[in-house]
Amino acid sequence: MPSNTSPPTYALNTLPNQPRYTHLTSAFTSQYGSPPEFYVRAPGRVNLIGEHVDYAGFGVLPMAIERDVIVAVGRVPKKGVQNLALTCSNTDPRYPHVEYNMTDSGAIVEKNGHDWSTYFVCGYKGAYQKAGLKNPIGLNIMVTGNVPPSAGVSSSSALVVSAVLTTLYAHGVELSKKDVTMAAIEGERYAGVQCGGMDQAISVMAEHGPCLIHFYPTLRVEAVVFGLVQDPPVFVIANTLVVSDKALTAPTHYNLRVVETRLAAAVLSRFVGAKREGMTLREVQELVFGDLQGREDVGLTEMIEMVDKALKKEPWTREDVAKALDMSVQDLEKKYIGSIVIHAATFELYKRAKHVYSEALRVFQFRDTCTQSPPSLQKLGALMNASQASCRDLYDCSCPELDELTALALRAGAYGSRLTGAGWGGCTVSLVPETGVSEFINVLKQEYYYKRWPEWRGDPDADENLGDVVFASKPGSGAAIVIP
Repeated sequence: MPSNTSPPTYALNTLPNQPRYTHLTSAFTSQYGSPPEFYVRAPGRVNLIGEHVDYAGFGVLPMAIERDVIVAVGRVPKKGVQNLALTCSNTDPRYPHVEYNMTDSGAIVEKNGHDWSTYFVCGYKGAYQKAGLKNPIGLNIMVTGNVPPSAGVSSSSALVVSAVLTTLYAHGVELSKKDVTMAAIEGERYAGVQCGGMDQAISVMAEHGPCLIHFYPTLRVEAVVFGLVQDPPVFVIANTLVVSDKALTAPTHYNLRVVETRLAAAVLSRFVGAKREGMTLREVQELVFGDLQGREDVGLTEMIEMVDKALKKEPWTREDVAKALDMSVQDLEKKYIGSIVIHAATFELYKRAKHVYSEALRVFQFRDTCTQSPPSLQKLGALMNASQASCRDLYDCSCPELDELTALALRAGAYGSRLTGAGWGGCTVSLVPETGVSEFINVLKQEYYYKRWPEWRGDPDADENLGDVVFASKPGSGAAIVIP
């Protein structure tokens, strides 16, 4: 799957979802007084397996979903002494209209606080710096989307990716998919999230199927094709409706896990006699087993065993880690935490490293099972279930609602079910026989949603809204420019 080609451009009249584009065009025209010049769409994603391993250097296996973010765009060239501006609107009234001033160099004059438009601004910044843009123009944008927000299916990353493509196309710049991905990764980090890159990579590079995305030593994407099976599986996404905003909870959740894996890698590297600092868990594996490109699964079982030998199971204090690395606590914080904001007195190095190596192994087992003809859906399900158990027990990124919904999914006939995305809320993904999807979704409605919100039962509007909460998805396509 080539990453050196640019994201595609489509004519609007060739695409599905015409009513969404029609509604967006009408709203944009009403807001800004003229129709949009072009559109950008970027999909959300569901990670089938491989949670919290990308920032440790390991591959993941996500799938773009059919739901997406669409941005309508109009350019606003500078006139005289008029200030340039980035003006952001949304068809959803929950998200307010926001205007950002620009400097003559193209820098955004940011506002205090964090709202929905922050992610678009971050994508703009990532694109502007990646492309080295010099002559900024103002932009009017309006966003619509049907990717559930704060649910673990990358609504924020879809918005960042769409912002990158919007900025590039508006300024007449064309970059490769790989460079667009890297701009989006850097852009989302401006929001304070130390993301590994999975969400942005699949949103840009998807081509109607699951992908194994490798990040080390460089970004590369490997298509994963399901072998022939009589009753094709479908992935059903179900939102717990527990909101987890990565940017807001990062100091105690996402960013803390990034730091914990860094510290675990540092202690393990000392265990094998290395003196290098700042290594990932994947790089420690290479220290032991040599260059792994093309054979990334080699030695993962042995690394899991090494974790048992090298890392104590109890929580580590800063003093514990500093002693193991033969440095002061001050040097430890400077070299391994730096500017990352975290709130923690202790670190769970054993549990985090054990999860990462075992989850990385499951990714390759999942890929290899998919390509068998026919693939064992029972084995795929077992791998998903093992992933959920590891996320819950070792990575501590599940929550009671995720645990309940995955258990219910298995009782309702899923081969396997697990949280997807960062966790701590958000969505589950379940592998379900195609012939059983409708009944499966009905069981989830009856046993999870209606039990929590009994007033939704029998309410046509609530039932329609549940279509955005629990839904099946086939593999979607990646980000694109759309021309009227």
